[in-house]
Amino acid sequence: MVAAAISFPLPEPARKIDLFRNPHALAFFDGIESRWKGNEEFALLLIRRLRPKTTVDLGFDKGLSTLIFAYQNLGHVYGIDWFESGKYAEKSFALDSAMNAIAQAIRFNYAKNVHLIIGPFSDVSKTWKKKIDLLHIDSSSTYTALKRHYENWIRFLNQDGVIWINDLIAYPNEAGRFFHEIPFPKVVLPQGRGIGIASHNEALLKEISERFS
Repeated sequence: MVAAAISFPLPEPARKIDLFRNPHALAFFDGIESRWKGNEEFALLLIRRLRPKTTVDLGFDKGLSTLIFAYQNLGHVYGIDWFESGKYAEKSFALDSAMNAIAQAIRFNYAKNVHLIIGPFSDVSKTWKKKIDLLHIDSSSTYTALKRHYENWIRFLNQDGVIWINDLIAYPNEAGRFFHEIPFPKVVLPQGRGIGIASHNEALLKEISERFS
């Protein structure tokens, strides 16, 4: 199965209120605490362009990235996390925050296509069956952890699927170094803390580079 391809280009960047379609949704997402903030607009445009059947979000933390990917109800979004780092109380708070945010998003019809999986990423990968159109790896910014997650999940990526790595600018010797070693065509964007997008879909990378670099 190959990732869905569509003919129209990435839309021009728009005001956040336009992308979220209503001010209540905008306020809801702005209220979710997350270091992932700053990536929302690009994520919404990318999902609109890709129209993925399966998105995997490795490291959903308090739920913002998973819900943003799911907001347009395109395909199915799987948020996976094990909260490997941090103290027990911090991990419990993050999980509770994510569950509450996702429950509220479903209640208000902001997202209906979210699936949460709690477990070690490597264990989940052993029983995973679906091909992936968008693989977002955001559980850690360290070189070693990113490489491990990539090696466990890359076999599921569709031929023209997309890999998204964060924190390239914030951690150039860790996340940045790992991203540049991925054997795919790629582009680096300044949004958020530095977004890395890798894919064999070079037409998509060209669109992204021209509009967001």
